[in-house]
Amino acid sequence: MTQFHRIAALLALVFVLGGCTSKPVYNAKEEFSPNLGFTQAQMSRAIVTALIDRQWVVQSVRPGMIKAAITVRGRHHAEVDIPFTATSFEIDYRSSYGLDAKDGKIHRNYNRWVNRLRGNVLKELSINPDIEFVNDLGIVKQGAEEPTYLSFREGVKRATEAGLLDGSVKFYLAGETLPKQVRKLDTVSSSRKTNGSNKTDEEACFWALQSALATLQNAAKKADANAVINIASVDQRDLYKDSEKFQCHAGMVVSSVALRGDLAHVD
Repeated sequence: MTQFHRIAALLALVFVLGGCTSKPVYNAKEEFSPNLGFTQAQMSRAIVTALIDRQWVVQSVRPGMIKAAITVRGRHHAEVDIPFTATSFEIDYRSSYGLDAKDGKIHRNYNRWVNRLRGNVLKELSINPDIEFVNDLGIVKQGAEEPTYLSFREGVKRATEAGLLDGSVKFYLAGETLPKQVRKLDTVSSSRKTNGSNKTDEEACFWALQSALATLQNAAKKADANAVINIASVDQRDLYKDSEKFQCHAGMVVSSVALRGDLAHVD
């Protein structure tokens, strides 16, 4: 092979490898059930907090729209529009430089930044962000495992026997009969995961529930509450309500439980 052919082959390889870094522009979009009870102010606060945590610059905030930008190493810059309502938000590409944006494609790092930002917003809303992620090949949809439904009272019993609950805080599922005197204080959420390896689905789910209950108990104590009422399982983008059971997503590697309820003082 001549020197010319070697150089030509090397340039072709660089071109091919460089082209592999470009992916279709990822515009994230999330919609939620009104049952989750989010307000527009909560959505705005979650987005702004996530932007700051991911080191984006908030350019402007107004009802229904947030504009933001990110610059990495002074050479790679992107700007996005984030329209939102009480039940949805989007992260839409606006402009960029240093990211090879052309014909609807962009450097894959941009998609990663947007997906991580999306994940942070969901975490601020106490929603599991692992339903969808972006890998090196582009956007990959991940289906959640079939849910498992187990006795909530059995979970409370196990958590008490394990010493995670001390009895100072009562737990009431949505639909359960409450004491006559109830004073609501605030809404609280807890999402916990546990390693599902070497455990049955039931064992893993009860472990995750116990951890979630311990978190709710701590939140209640800090708020001077003695109960958590109206507890429901957060089911992806909706709520699962049952007066006897909680919902768990049990996988081969990880099992997770997400709960949402109201801190309260009951007599």
